Amino acid sequence: TPTPTLTPTPTATPTPRPTIVIPMLTPTITPTATLEPYTVWHLPDRVIPEPFGVNIHFTRAGAQELNYLARGGFRWVRMDFHWHVVETELGKYNFSDYDVLVASMAQRGIRIIFILDYGNSLYDHGYPPTSPGGRVAFARFAAAAAARYRDRGVIWEIWNEPNLDHFWTPKANAADYGALALLTASAIRRADPSALIVAPALSGYEWAFWQTVGRMGLFQHLDAITVHSYGVYSPEEILGPYLMLRALVDRYTPRWSLPIFSGEWGFSTTRGGMSEGQQAQYLTRQWLFNLAHDINLNIWYDWHDDGPDPHDPENNFGIVRHDYTAKPAYQAARALCTTLDGYRFLRRIPLERANDYLLLFQKDAQVAFAVWTTGEAHTIILPIPTDDVETVDMLGEVSMLDSQGDGLAVPVSQSPRYLVFRADQGAAPLGGWRPANTVNRLRIGEEESLLIVFENTDLNPLFGEFSVRVKGQTRGTLAVSLSPGETQPVRVPVALTDLTGNLQAEIVWTPEQDTGMTPLQSALVWLMIE
Repeated sequence: TPTPTLTPTPTATPTPRPTIVIPMLTPTITPTATLEPYTVWHLPDRVIPEPFGVNIHFTRAGAQELNYLARGGFRWVRMDFHWHVVETELGKYNFSDYDVLVASMAQRGIRIIFILDYGNSLYDHGYPPTSPGGRVAFARFAAAAAARYRDRGVIWEIWNEPNLDHFWTPKANAADYGALALLTASAIRRADPSALIVAPALSGYEWAFWQTVGRMGLFQHLDAITVHSYGVYSPEEILGPYLMLRALVDRYTPRWSLPIFSGEWGFSTTRGGMSEGQQAQYLTRQWLFNLAHDINLNIWYDWHDDGPDPHDPENNFGIVRHDYTAKPAYQAARALCTTLDGYRFLRRIPLERANDYLLLFQKDAQVAFAVWTTGEAHTIILPIPTDDVETVDMLGEVSMLDSQGDGLAVPVSQSPRYLVFRADQGAAPLGGWRPANTVNRLRIGEEESLLIVFENTDLNPLFGEFSVRVKGQTRGTLAVSLSPGETQPVRVPVALTDLTGNLQAEIVWTPEQDTGMTPLQSALVWLMIE
């Protein structure tokens, strides 16, 4: 794991304040959002840039660095909330460093995930608290923190990677962690009933650990699950483990679909290893792929290279270098957040090649695409009769794309690009509907259906039919009509006879009035059939 190792008996060392020079920046930045007090805070939705953030390792930083970070478009930072720093005397808490961080992020419209973590030499010799007194003290510290930052939009995460020995010394233990997390979650809820709590922040997919805390009932006390998907070698490879985790979490939370967040995940650039260009590709594809699979919060590790050694992986996870110059990954993050600012993810549209990705977004009457492939570069033809489409490459360079014949010829590579259509261009009818979930849990023997959010932004009534196709066969249909301006959730029935396991399905909208873009009126989803 790229997170720094903790010593068993940490000391309260103040966070250093780096001296940096960033000539590319203007001295100030206008905040893009204002965090008002006494707000009912929610988990992020699939509207860009709400789902995106970075891990940091500071509580105090200069205005240049803070503005630099904000210019990237991030809406979240994730940071350790060290017990040993806050409680240096029994029962007395000093939150001054974290007060500074909360205030500086609020000024820039950035919310915080605070990780309640690590031992305190005042209890259990500085090891993770496993004694009754140590657990109570940790829970009391967490409750005091939640009360102090109530109404500030903070998400509280209980520990970091407790399945690793060097974060749960001397030996990781799922039952011990589960006992601490349950007590801590209850204490936070008493201090702030509206608090947002996530856990267990495990490194990878250690199924026995997941099952233990699930059986203990931890998931039922959380607002979301967090996982760190290290060990997966490309962003798209997360799908298999993610489907397995989704099934496991649902097994222990039968009443609702608990969100799953990518709480920490990144790729290191080392000399002779991953290039900075590939890191930029992976950041963009990770965020887009996760967003298309119901993962609505994505924290990239890391903001800043932790050291100058070009050969040490731990030193090179940042999207800015050790000298604070921007890597391509920073430019890629900013290009994604600014190009699609305010756009909601709607659906992934199936293409002829399974390893091609075409994601549709919408903002008001405008639509946009993100497109890439995991294979060789090639060209796809989109049946959209329009000219002069703005295309933005992964790093933010803008150009125009003209139609060829009856459609747009779009170059596709492993570096994502964006197609942005004006409201007066012919792609607008592709918007208006989206599956509520990409991953859907269904049970054989029950009357099952897929939920679709349907909105008619047109000035005329809409008529047509939704259908669900699995393995080339139609498994359900529903006729739909919507008045102008009407938004309606609709459920398309699905016949599960002879189906089992995890299957890819296609939702198809066939409007009564054919616009010539019917092949793009579809969505890829997953059915988890039990």
